[in-house]
Amino acid sequence: MTRSTLLASAQLAAALAALPALAASPALVPTNVEGARAFAAPPAGFDPLRASDEDLAAYGFPARPDAVTDRAAYAGWAHAMQHARNHVQPVLQVTNIQHKPMQRGAGKAQAVTMAGSVATTSSNWSGEVLYKGLSYFGNTSFSTVWTEFNIPVAQQAFGGCDGGWDYSSTWDGIDGFGSGDVLQGGTESDAYCSDGYTAAYYSAWYEWYPYNETRITNLPVGPGDAMFVYVHAYSPTSGYVFVEDLTNGGYASVDLTAPSGTSLIGNSAEWVVERPGVNGGLATLTNYVTDWMSYTYAEPVKGRAVTPTTAGRTATAYSVTMTDDSGNGISYPNSLGQTGIQFYDEGSAY
Repeated sequence: MTRSTLLASAQLAAALAALPALAASPALVPTNVEGARAFAAPPAGFDPLRASDEDLAAYGFPARPDAVTDRAAYAGWAHAMQHARNHVQPVLQVTNIQHKPMQRGAGKAQAVTMAGSVATTSSNWSGEVLYKGLSYFGNTSFSTVWTEFNIPVAQQAFGGCDGGWDYSSTWDGIDGFGSGDVLQGGTESDAYCSDGYTAAYYSAWYEWYPYNETRITNLPVGPGDAMFVYVHAYSPTSGYVFVEDLTNGGYASVDLTAPSGTSLIGNSAEWVVERPGVNGGLATLTNYVTDWMSYTYAEPVKGRAVTPTTAGRTATAYSVTMTDDSGNGISYPNSLGQTGIQFYDEGSAY
C-alpha cells in the first residue's frame, strides 16, 4: 500500500470517527428572545423511538430512559415520542407573567396530605414537590423533570364575572422550593369576563425565573389537549425545555441560558398548578375545575428516575395546598399513587 493510500485511509477513518461527535453537537439557531436558542428541525422521517442517544440530544429530544431498569419511565417517554410529528421552530413572546418560587400560604386551610408526604400551604402553588437539602449543583441534584397532563378548560367562578382576566398555569420544573430560581415549562389557561363578554386564552410557555414567562406563540394548544413537558439542566446555568402537544403532534425545544446571577441548585423537582404573578401581584385563580398529571418523573444528575411516591429516602415529598389571601384553600393535589396527581379547585376563583 502506497504512502498516499495510507494517508487517504487515515483521513477517511478520522472523518468517520468524527461523525458521532458531529451528530451529538446540537444545531442551535437564534430566536427573537435573548438567552434562548432553538434546535434545528430533524431530517425527514426522523423517528425518536429508533434514533441514537446522540441524535436525540442533537435535535432537542428528551433522553431515552433505560428500557430495562426504568421500564415505567421508558413507557412514558415512548408514549410521548411516538406522537412527536410536527417540529415547530419557536416564535417567542415575553410576557408580564411570572411563575415565582413557592410562597408560603397563610395556613388556615387544612392542607391535603398525600401518602408519605408532608403537608404544607402556599399562596401561589398547589401540587407535589420532591425536596433535597442541597446547597449546590452536584451528582444528586435533580437535573430532569417531566410529566403528561391535560390542559383544563378556563373559566371564571361559577355564576361570576370579575371584570378582567383570571389565570392558571400547569407546569413541571426544577428549584423554587427553598431556592430563589425556577427552571420550568408548561401551559396557561386564562379566562376573561366583563360586561357579559367571556373569552379564554391558552398557550405553551417556558420560564427560567427571575426571567418572565415566555410563550411559544406558534405551538398551538387548546383545552383538553394532552401535553408532555420535559425540563432538563445541563449545568447550573444552562438547560432546555421540550414542550409537546400529544393531541396534534406539535413540539418545540428551546435551549436556555440562566438569567445573569442565577445558578441552579437542583434541590427540588415539582409538579404544580399555580396562580402566577401578573404585573407584580398574584393573579385571581382560573376556575379550572380539575386537572391531572401522569408520568410524574424526576431524575438526578446520576441515578434512576423517581416519582413523588417512589423517591423513598432520596428526597422528602411535600403536598402543597394553595390558599387565598385569607388562608382559605382554593386548589388541592390528590394522589393517584404511582399513576400521577389529580388537581381540583373549589369551583370558583378567590
